[in-house]
Amino acid sequence: MKFSKRLLIVLLVAVISTALIVLEKFKMPLNIFLWRYIFDAGHIPLFGVISIAFLGISQTFWERRFANPMIHYIIAFIFAGLLGLVTEVIQYFTPRDADLWDIINDGIGAICFLGLYFTFDRRLTGSGVFLSRKLKYIIRLAVVILGLVAMMPTINWIGAYLSRNIRFPVICNFESNWEQKFVFTNNASLSIVPSPEYFADSIGNNVGRIDFNKNGQPNFMIVEPYPDWTGYDNLSFSIFSENPETINIELQINDRQYNKNNENRFNKLLSINPGLNKITVPLKEITNAPKNRQLDMHKISLIALSLAQPDSNITIYLDNFRLK
Repeated sequence: MKFSKRLLIVLLVAVISTALIVLEKFKMPLNIFLWRYIFDAGHIPLFGVISIAFLGISQTFWERRFANPMIHYIIAFIFAGLLGLVTEVIQYFTPRDADLWDIINDGIGAICFLGLYFTFDRRLTGSGVFLSRKLKYIIRLAVVILGLVAMMPTINWIGAYLSRNIRFPVICNFESNWEQKFVFTNNASLSIVPSPEYFADSIGNNVGRIDFNKNGQPNFMIVEPYPDWTGYDNLSFSIFSENPETINIELQINDRQYNKNNENRFNKLLSINPGLNKITVPLKEITNAPKNRQLDMHKISLIALSLAQPDSNITIYLDNFRLK
């Protein structure tokens, strides 16, 4: 059964429209790193499909005008690229973020899908464009490599989450490069250093050295630790302080329901003495911390250590964040 040109155009336009609606209306189920990268990587197949639709439109409308079939591929790539650019420009004026990498992924998707389709395109027969079997395999291999390279950020995050899940109930002990993707500082710097001799509590080779700046409210954060803390009794970790005097550090723990109200999370002021401090916090205390609800121990989203406007730069060493 052959489609009429009019019906074919309607179907191709419907494909493009559906793809754009998905891009505009789809919302990530969770605002977590992995979903953000999966969503960004989704531009590759999405605009790959769009480019093939534009190719079909060009081949249908301008089949007689352009005898060289390569022109249609160029037209499809240009239109897909322009559509990606326009989409990001529009998003710049909306609550959604415009991102240069989305435009790059749009172009990569178009190149991959058009390149792969090119090696199977029967319209090339008799057109003067000849692809040997070897050249076809080279093009397909190049397309696969390009697609994998573009997907590497997402693949890396998948590896980070798998490592995080396997290592649990260890949350952070500075022994894995993967866990560093979940660790951040603000007005402070993090260095992974060999465990000092006086850090007798360390069970690995490394600890985290945190240099807190005296400006602002410096903090250390573990974002998106393994979320399900049920079945455990205590959170424990160690802090070694080089400061000659006792310092106060606030421990903060959020779940996914946290709404930026300090009373809606766990807050505890820790008195850190000079030398090694072993911290143990009962999970029941964390659960009952919010004022009008219980913290959801299935959905923990953040562990933070903060200093409130210290008078001077302060250095501490951290290790062995884990549940027991």
